[in-house]
Amino acid sequence: NPIGKMFSAEEMKFIATTCQRHDVLIISDEVYERCVFPGHDHHRIANVPGAWDRTITVGSAGKSFSMTGYKLGWAVGPQPLISTLQAVHQTAVYSAPTILQEVIARCVEREIQLKGHEEAYHTQLPKIMEEGCSQIISACKDAGLGVVEPFGGYFILVDTSPLGLEFDTSQVEYDVQCVHWLTEHKKLAGIPLSLFFGKNKHISEKYIRLCFAKSEQTLKAGGDIIRDILK
Repeated sequence: NPIGKMFSAEEMKFIATTCQRHDVLIISDEVYERCVFPGHDHHRIANVPGAWDRTITVGSAGKSFSMTGYKLGWAVGPQPLISTLQAVHQTAVYSAPTILQEVIARCVEREIQLKGHEEAYHTQLPKIMEEGCSQIISACKDAGLGVVEPFGGYFILVDTSPLGLEFDTSQVEYDVQCVHWLTEHKKLAGIPLSLFFGKNKHISEKYIRLCFAKSEQTLKAGGDIIRDILK
């Protein structure tokens, strides 16, 4: 979900019902569950009646506690699915030493104790992310760049069409070349959106992702670059 959309309870019910009708398993990537902006709600598809038995929900300690370098997370689901997942998991995991797991366990315990209180990190995190997002949106609008405003997460989609850049796309997608150009010529790093597509990459051709999960200093520097980007 690269656009930062929050699916409503009704949409989740529709998806879950469709999966039940066609006997499809659900792998629900919910790593941004703690980064939902104020005024929006996170709905778990596993909570839809009848969906639990076919759903694996994936969470991320790195995203939930802003420690992405830890590369730790979890998967929750019914025993038959988790047992199968464990068979794959034990041959595919790396960089998960015990001490890092202990750190995350203590973070989780602290959040449980402080749940609902202002000092809880999961109370503060959405506000921090929303502020960073607002700064990047403001800079993009000042520069005349269109944006797809997210409801949460770390990233915002930016329409690069106003830049007027032209690339030979016979071998490499436009957005891939665009982020290379921005990095080299403007010192602004972005992420090409076409990487999320198998077919129909043209849908996102002129869009790139910018990350706003950055320090205040980096956000300001990035905002200044964006505002001057057409000069």
